Amino acid sequence: MTTVWAAALLVVLGGVVTSSGAERPGRADKPSQGVKLAFRDTPRTFYLRVFDESDEQLPWGQQPEPYDVYLEASRRSPGREPAKAENIKVTVDLSDAKAVRASLDPWDRRDGCKWSGALVTCTPKDSESGKVKDIASGAYADVARLHMIPREHVANGPAGSLKITVTSSNAPTIHQTTQLVIGAPRLTARAERESSPGPIEPGSELKVRPAFGNEGDVGVEGDLNVVVDVKGQATLRRQYSNCRYDKADAPKKALCTIPGPLPVGAAYETDRPFTATVDKTGNHGRINSTLYPAPNTPTRDLLPDSAPRGTGAPIGLRPTDGSGFTSFDRDLAHAELGFLTTRRYDQQVNGFTIKGKVGDEISMDVMNEDGYFEGDTHLTLPEGLTLIGHRKNESGDDPFCEYDDEKHRTVLCPAPLNVHPSLRFRIDKRVEGAQGTISVEPDPEHPDPDLTNNIAPITMAYVD
Repeated sequence: MTTVWAAALLVVLGGVVTSSGAERPGRADKPSQGVKLAFRDTPRTFYLRVFDESDEQLPWGQQPEPYDVYLEASRRSPGREPAKAENIKVTVDLSDAKAVRASLDPWDRRDGCKWSGALVTCTPKDSESGKVKDIASGAYADVARLHMIPREHVANGPAGSLKITVTSSNAPTIHQTTQLVIGAPRLTARAERESSPGPIEPGSELKVRPAFGNEGDVGVEGDLNVVVDVKGQATLRRQYSNCRYDKADAPKKALCTIPGPLPVGAAYETDRPFTATVDKTGNHGRINSTLYPAPNTPTRDLLPDSAPRGTGAPIGLRPTDGSGFTSFDRDLAHAELGFLTTRRYDQQVNGFTIKGKVGDEISMDVMNEDGYFEGDTHLTLPEGLTLIGHRKNESGDDPFCEYDDEKHRTVLCPAPLNVHPSLRFRIDKRVEGAQGTISVEPDPEHPDPDLTNNIAPITMAYVD
């Protein structure tokens, strides 16, 4: 068994924030027919950085920081008819936020926000057309923005709250309270290796023990969420009872809630490792470890309360030496552990499912979907899709998959360099049973030990 220690840290502080683990919708006053709204990645804990003369300042110095309200709409019951939340109004009550100064810039006002005493009210508008912005079922949108800055001579720490109320003419009213904090954590992570120390045997195990610290102005109060996910040909063991897993058998992702806090100056590592098992025919993969203050966990990393749990005792934290850790800003910090196996020349792809509704424009990274990182990838699109390649107004630095033969719906995604090419398409019509393929060619310089896994299906799952 190969043992590898690795850690990664991905923190969004003062940015996207949802719930402390499972999705937690806002409180609803009364039900209504058709559509419902929910907060999506709208900060529940908002950190306001404080700069002094000894700090490395932003190029523009101390400036008000934007606070955005995002909403998503969904149906209250299944159906295929178009549905949308209409006549949305957002009210932000700042009467308990006396330690900060809030403001609206010209863009905030243009998008439908205005002051009234201690309230900011926003009737979201499309910034280009000026029309009132509705949110279709299955979509989400930025519906309000204001800016905040700490008042002078205010101590670091809790600084009151924002109370947000959202109404709609055809959806229940929802509420959210966001805690304000003067100062921000600056989290650190240990990443002892960027990859395993050499090719490993398929079927072997890798162990990762995330470690992290805090060199910021304020501690992280409350629970912490550690997210471990695996890309490529490996799966996680379902080990710990305080972890949710994306599936019961051979999970690829774990969301573990661990009691905090994470004080300033502290450094911890998990008291036991996470174990990933490489597939018996696997050729490579990547293990990511991510830490969030639990209320700041973004929607993409949440798992529901109903998700399968681990079977063993809870995983926890233990103190460790934080020297040599990498320091990250509050917005994002990330590291990965990559590995190759002795079957590295067994070129292979995994099939995947496209989920969406007619009219959706979808962009995806097929290099992440199939776990393949070298050479060209070939696709045949399912019937009913239209490829959207590079647009004239887009940067030439952003690669896209392009038609190889439009008549036969074949597509070429070029070998990735620094940036993976995007597969972008539109769902034009619903075609029951539509299916495509994804494939890779063998390495011409090295024998491929198994040609049967060089092609896999692409299936469709239509969303009503």
